[in-house]
Amino acid sequence: MVFETDFERGLTENEAELRLKKYGLNEIIEREKVTAFKILFSQFEDPIVLIFVAAAAMSAFLGEIIDFAVIGAITLFIVLLGFVQEFKAEEALEKLKELTVPIVKVLRSGKLREIHIENLVVGDIVVLASGDMVTADCKLIKANNLFVDESMLTGESKPIHKKNGEEVYRGTIVVRGNAKVEVIATGARTKFGKIAALLEERSESAIQKKSQEIASVITKLVIYACVLIAVIGLIKGASIVEIISVAIATAIAGIPEALPLTTTIVLALGVFKMVKKKAIVRRLSAVEELGMITVICTDKTGTLTKNEMTVEKIYTGGKEFTVTGKGYGVNGSILYGTKEVSDKTLEKFFVSATLCNNADLVEMGEDLKTVGDPIEIALLVASRKYGLNEDIIRNRYPRTAEEPFSSDKKYMITEHRDGKRFRIIKGASEVVFSRTNRIMIGGKEEKFTEEWKKKLESKVDEFASQGLRVIALAVSSKLNWTLLGIVGMEDPPREGVDKAVESAHKAGIKVYMVTGDNPITAASIGKKVGIEGKVVVGKDIQKLSDEKLLELLKEVRILARIDPEDKLRIVKLLKEKGEVVAMTGDGVNDAPAMKAADVGVAMGGRGTEVAKGASDIVLADDNFVTIVNAIGMGRGIYENIRKFTAFLLSWNVGVTAMILLGVAFFGMKDLILLPLQILLLNVILEDLPAIALGLDPVSEDIMNLPPRNPKEKFISKNLWTIIIGLGMYMALISMAIFIFYAVDLTLARTMAFLSFSGFVIFNAFNFRSLQNSLFKTLFKKNWTLVMAILASLIITLVAMYTSAGITVFKFAATDLIHWGVALGMAATILIVGEVLKLSVFTRKA
Repeated sequence: MVFETDFERGLTENEAELRLKKYGLNEIIEREKVTAFKILFSQFEDPIVLIFVAAAAMSAFLGEIIDFAVIGAITLFIVLLGFVQEFKAEEALEKLKELTVPIVKVLRSGKLREIHIENLVVGDIVVLASGDMVTADCKLIKANNLFVDESMLTGESKPIHKKNGEEVYRGTIVVRGNAKVEVIATGARTKFGKIAALLEERSESAIQKKSQEIASVITKLVIYACVLIAVIGLIKGASIVEIISVAIATAIAGIPEALPLTTTIVLALGVFKMVKKKAIVRRLSAVEELGMITVICTDKTGTLTKNEMTVEKIYTGGKEFTVTGKGYGVNGSILYGTKEVSDKTLEKFFVSATLCNNADLVEMGEDLKTVGDPIEIALLVASRKYGLNEDIIRNRYPRTAEEPFSSDKKYMITEHRDGKRFRIIKGASEVVFSRTNRIMIGGKEEKFTEEWKKKLESKVDEFASQGLRVIALAVSSKLNWTLLGIVGMEDPPREGVDKAVESAHKAGIKVYMVTGDNPITAASIGKKVGIEGKVVVGKDIQKLSDEKLLELLKEVRILARIDPEDKLRIVKLLKEKGEVVAMTGDGVNDAPAMKAADVGVAMGGRGTEVAKGASDIVLADDNFVTIVNAIGMGRGIYENIRKFTAFLLSWNVGVTAMILLGVAFFGMKDLILLPLQILLLNVILEDLPAIALGLDPVSEDIMNLPPRNPKEKFISKNLWTIIIGLGMYMALISMAIFIFYAVDLTLARTMAFLSFSGFVIFNAFNFRSLQNSLFKTLFKKNWTLVMAILASLIITLVAMYTSAGITVFKFAATDLIHWGVALGMAATILIVGEVLKLSVFTRKA
């Protein structure tokens, strides 16, 4: 079906809505999602669950109906718990996908608007710029020096030069130039949709791999212990059934099966918490790297500042004008001194600023919607304050050609006609000055003498010293470029950036401002936010050797007029020096430096799709404060994973050692704990407190510590000492209590069970911090941990004080004295934990 669209005005909202209803959303059918049903059945692929099933089958075969029922119930509990954990993790990761939907600029009813790509329809007129991803198959209406990367579809790495009338396809990237295009196919009807490209596979993070490696090592050790138990059992004359029962119970209790899954859910939920703080993690392993960052290289505009430009001052025709009003509100005046004025040169300045401009102001009822670059929006707002209307001006002087802005050239040129053709240039003051040979004074052209140039350069420095961003405009009708003037725009620092910079410094992180802006402006903003030091510009950096640049970077903290190539070189040199670097970026040319950095940080608001694709983290609010918060949260997530890993390993060491020593000393007949008692301990005391520790609030002093050393092991020797020490203490004291009550074997086992249960519960408090004393963390709120402990106690009470529980698990009657002895001894694990931390702890065990 052929659609007719007005190329200058685009579709109306009603037309777009009708087409959306008829042809559906512009979305590609994703691969089949992981369903709850699949997650449930995947639990039976877990080796531990299979061991439980085998144990239940063996009990049924031997006629042990009670054992069969109990093991079956425990198996069901483990399966359901694993299902809930994995479902939550999957749900959190799916929600993350929803937050990365690209925005596209379209013409609707003659005005530029931003919409989500799924609302794009056939016939829409889309405006593409450098760095944009093409979000539907389109036909070029008007292309300006357009080059497109089609490697995703064709494998061809060289960008393709596209001309009017040719097609561009969904999934390709604009690497240079800009264009106006008409959508000809959306969703599954696009070329991209037809080849059914799959979503990027989710890769495991380094933390997940480390958890699995540790679980694998411990599993092998537990299997060796099971073999040793079997050998001891045979030597002591135990039956095969007894040996198999104890070996299975030991395997179930000793193998840290919860470790990999708990790591995944804590990572997923932690990352989702980061999303709520405006940091979207695209690569899970970036969470680990956040804790190692020693250097942040940050842009100025929009990251340290608000990126909400307001024109403050204009110097044109030899006069300085002041602009009143803040933000993007059009209420304000243009003053010369204290009076509103009308000036021929000033009017020509505003007309030119409106024409050499791709932004738009859209009136929606009483609200004014802005679309486009903040600098260009600010110029339109200032023109409105002078009484001009961009639609009238643009209709009067239609654009005939454009040379798009790029960070390499630092300027933009447009061509227009009004009977005769003329051009306008807008860009960095030094670039525009270098092209200028005339200047407009009092409505007339004069020669742009060296004296005028020095006067203008002095005015640029004056504006820049006040923290204003400065650009210049010039116009040409023939060969000469005539300077119209300069404009100074305020872009104030974001709230909280100064404190965030201070926090980064306390955390041992060096902060570099790497900007393309004027060095004086950069220094002024740097002083306001706490980034101070020597300032250097890109042209000086390019003259230095790598060795001299590294020396300079020890003193310098602000780098101005920096090109993308300079950024890449700086990142590589800092990494070679041993720094762990986070680099922010928003443009196509920032992508190489972001890729080279340890953590690439893209701007979610103003960032191009290329920058986002090269990043590990996307800042939804483009805010430096969010980077620092993300580092703190990343450190906290990593530390929590280490905490519950150490907790689980101490339990695994303790229960395995207790069973092994019991068999060695007392044989199979007088086991310290019966197999079903061991299984009950595993169910009620392993998973719940571990998950709760993984969700512990981030320590308040996490950003007072230096960055983590990349060479530091996930579980260090010192931490292994604490783990083994606590595990063996639990095993030996439980064994001693068993011996003390050994006259009554049933009571002895009950007391050993109570003691070991208490040890594990109290031990959770030891691991609330790997670096601080128990007394600093005891009263830190963690309601999840409280609920986990209460749940464990309730299950224990049900098992010990109901007739069914007593019958199944063979517990003896206990009184308050028994509870006092068991819990009193268990509480001593807190003292042991403190002693071990003090004796082996360095900074992070």
